[in-house]
Amino acid sequence: MRRPLLVFAVLVPGMALPQTAWLPLSREVERPYAALIQSVGSPMHSAVRPYARRELSALGLPDSTLLPSALPVLDRWAGVRNGRKVRWGPLLDLQAGFDTDTAAGVVHRAGAGFWFDADLGQRWSVHADAMSWHERLPAYLDSVADAAQTVPGEGISYLPFGADSGAAVAHYDWSGYVSWDPGKYFNLTLGRGKNFFGDGYRSLLLSDEATSYPYLRITTTVWRVKYVNLFASMNDIRGANGVASDFRRKWASMHYLSWNAGKRINVALFEAIVWSQGDSLYPRGFDMNYLNPIIFYRPVEYNLGSPDNALLGGSFSIKAGKRTLLYGQVVLDEFLLKEVRAGNGWFGNKQAAQLGLVARDAFGRKGLMLRAEWNAVRPFMYTHSDTRQNYAHFGQPLAHPFGSNFQEVLAQAELTQDRWLFSARASMAWLGRDAEYSYGNNIFRPESDRQSNSIGQFRNYGFAIGSVNEYTVLHAEARAGWLIDGSTGTRLEASALYRTAGLADGGSRQAVVVRVGVACYFRDRHAEQEPRYVLN
Repeated sequence: MRRPLLVFAVLVPGMALPQTAWLPLSREVERPYAALIQSVGSPMHSAVRPYARRELSALGLPDSTLLPSALPVLDRWAGVRNGRKVRWGPLLDLQAGFDTDTAAGVVHRAGAGFWFDADLGQRWSVHADAMSWHERLPAYLDSVADAAQTVPGEGISYLPFGADSGAAVAHYDWSGYVSWDPGKYFNLTLGRGKNFFGDGYRSLLLSDEATSYPYLRITTTVWRVKYVNLFASMNDIRGANGVASDFRRKWASMHYLSWNAGKRINVALFEAIVWSQGDSLYPRGFDMNYLNPIIFYRPVEYNLGSPDNALLGGSFSIKAGKRTLLYGQVVLDEFLLKEVRAGNGWFGNKQAAQLGLVARDAFGRKGLMLRAEWNAVRPFMYTHSDTRQNYAHFGQPLAHPFGSNFQEVLAQAELTQDRWLFSARASMAWLGRDAEYSYGNNIFRPESDRQSNSIGQFRNYGFAIGSVNEYTVLHAEARAGWLIDGSTGTRLEASALYRTAGLADGGSRQAVVVRVGVACYFRDRHAEQEPRYVLN
């Protein structure tokens, strides 16, 4: 029955959901669709997020079939199930608990905000959401916020005047867009928010780890091909002390070309270029050469003699069985085959790789999701000789939160039954730690900080994942929650987190964090973090 529904929905666009609206970039909100998105024969390009609502309707699971809100008034406000063209609702985040690694012991998270959607005819839609928090962070996240000057993924961390580290911080983030379908195959979206390329829990291409940013996204979908042109304005916040006018502007231009080669196979190519706006001596601004939507940027760089930071990558996914997906990514920052073959740990061998497996409705159990994933990033990956052009925004990496010089394995299990969610996730990472000189873990440190000899020759070899001071981070978290509102990913939830991390003196630091309350996942949370650098 699903196949005729799928074909019918594709042939008759505009039949169910707003044509130009996008689902929030949230795995909690996406969960009801996830199994169908990765099913055999699905026309979706699962690695391109956020997802378009019109594509979701083609899967035969319109919003009207989803669980209604436990609070009927939210459904009346949201209008998701009654066809209203204007929809809105509140966002609420209210949790409290304790952290064994803090002197006070007590932690809390209090946040509030709103979201708004409107359909302007068949081709236009607008969206806005905003949220602010007052939060006493667990000690390990507080260390990250102190080092990066930013709460992971959620904006600048503002301390009360004169407060010491460990005090409650205030932070906020907002996003919005105007989306337009000029024709059957194209979409233009101008907004502020986040994007994600990949099928994994992590992405080594582009993730949602960093704070929201302004962007223009052009999406072309023809036959089995989806092509995304993404142009973004980002900021280097070092030295600005949270003053927006002192942020240093940088730009990013990215392409993601995805091809569903068959019912079970997807392959994709990725490229990105990052450049700074320059300074008073060399003002540059936006480089119009990078507006070309077709050509590859690396050849353009060579043609222009450009010093900009370029990344090339690719990804794949293979559907095995009915609901199992094998996926992977490879990213190249610099690559010389002879140096790779030599195996001498040349500092310029900047590569990253991911391999993972995710099973939906695993072992025939509806609602059971299992995931295993491996990520490895070599030293100096995502860095640049001009640190203003590194692959980061607002003090956070644009790919993996650990930056570079690490490898990680993670396992995840989730069971959904009606409104209940039971989740467990654990990750182990092996990381290198810089000493006096750079060994490639700090993406905000230039490559020229490598050790040199008495005549000024840099050390070029002997760099491997984990060098120079290897340590481990174990992060395990369990959650149990009852769904209040699926359209915003809001749950009544209890969670427990255990974390241990190696210290510079060879010891370790452990923490247990327990929290309970109302948790809003309208934006994905970013719990696995580690301070890898201190912004100047």
